[in-house]
Amino acid sequence: MVKDIEEKVKRYIIENQLISPGDTIVVGVSGGADSMMLLHFLNAYKDYFQIHLKVAHIHHGIREEANEDRDYVIQVAKDMDLPCYVHHCNIKTLAKEKKQSEEEIGREERYSFFISLTNQNDKIATAHNTNDQAETLIMRFLRGTDIKGLGGIGAKRDNIIRPILCLSRKEIEAYCEEKGIKYKNDHTNYETVYTRNKIRLECIPYIQQNINPNIVTTLFEHSQTYKEQEIFLEDYTNNIFNKIVKVTTHQIEILIEPLLKEKTYIQKRVLYKCVSTFMGHSKDITLKHIEQLVDLLSMQNGKKVYLPYEVIVYKNYEVLLISHPIKVGISNYEYTLQLGINKIEALDFTIQLQFVDRKTFEQSQQNMYTKYIDYDKIKDNLCLRTRQLDDYIVLKNGSKKLKKFYIDEKIPQHQRDLYPIISDGKEVIWVLDSRLNINYFVTNQTDNILEIKMIK
Repeated sequence: MVKDIEEKVKRYIIENQLISPGDTIVVGVSGGADSMMLLHFLNAYKDYFQIHLKVAHIHHGIREEANEDRDYVIQVAKDMDLPCYVHHCNIKTLAKEKKQSEEEIGREERYSFFISLTNQNDKIATAHNTNDQAETLIMRFLRGTDIKGLGGIGAKRDNIIRPILCLSRKEIEAYCEEKGIKYKNDHTNYETVYTRNKIRLECIPYIQQNINPNIVTTLFEHSQTYKEQEIFLEDYTNNIFNKIVKVTTHQIEILIEPLLKEKTYIQKRVLYKCVSTFMGHSKDITLKHIEQLVDLLSMQNGKKVYLPYEVIVYKNYEVLLISHPIKVGISNYEYTLQLGINKIEALDFTIQLQFVDRKTFEQSQQNMYTKYIDYDKIKDNLCLRTRQLDDYIVLKNGSKKLKKFYIDEKIPQHQRDLYPIISDGKEVIWVLDSRLNINYFVTNQTDNILEIKMIK
């Protein structure tokens, strides 16, 4: 039994290229059966794989037995002559402070600590198993997910490896029993207050008894199939992304025409990748947001979608632009603009005003940061300022109060008193990174064309 399990894990590690000779691996050890089995296996085969090990333990500050768990892990590491590192934190307090669940905070604290122990090429080993995989898949399916989500927990992600993902909890406990490996039981694993525990203790046993006794194995096998499909789709998505997306410091540009030629599902994947690349994460980005971006591809020029974390996606002729809206940290400001460079230190951007000839105008494209107006239509001084009472803007369907315009454009309420506008008296010429007043459009009768450019 022991030999079969060890061969199974060795084969899984080799097939998934989880370990290379010379690796230093930080092993997350709670003291439970899964992590103790993983630690004992890796220590027994460290010469075979030519690896170095570090033991990492998190003291969550939740359970009375936490001190015993910590001391036990430290002693086991000492017996193995392995370095052991312990991180103390109070999950309950952190969860309240950050207004997140204890499960979320626990995960963040664990991986943050593990990462702090790694050097450039080190790896982190966690003791996820097929039962964890089944629980994860059921949770994701019930909450809503896609093929990527149905791939479940991967054998590896970045520098994180999961060498015993191929084993069931039953196999792990049998291994520990035969090898005489002692482990600690966490009583919180049997409390149904946590969603994962409900699935483990109630949902899966019900399915095993009444529908499919091999549900854990079935879900694991299906996850591998979905993972293979996801690898193909990810490669295809990356290929499209590299061809049609331009990433710069302040924004991402997406060519619309070639993206529209792809199936809607691929459009969603590319747009999701663009947003997560710009944000640096994908937290709080929902399917609804991505569907709004798919719709934006076919909308008229100038339309936009607001995303979480003050991200704006703007349709600019043949491209979608992803950027942050103009951020201004002060309100109630007003600056008179002159021809040339208007560097406004307090706002951290520059407004450039210059005359251009008609050929330049016709060859250029207006975008969210550059507009062209009929200079002779200006009745007062051009001003850069925030909104004032009775401000209005004239659009194709008539004059509109600026307050109503902000509501219609879905400009977040907390930004409206900070949003910069360029005005001619009470008449708004341009709400920066948004619409232009039609009274100032350049026409065939325009003699003097003024370019207004915002430079971040």
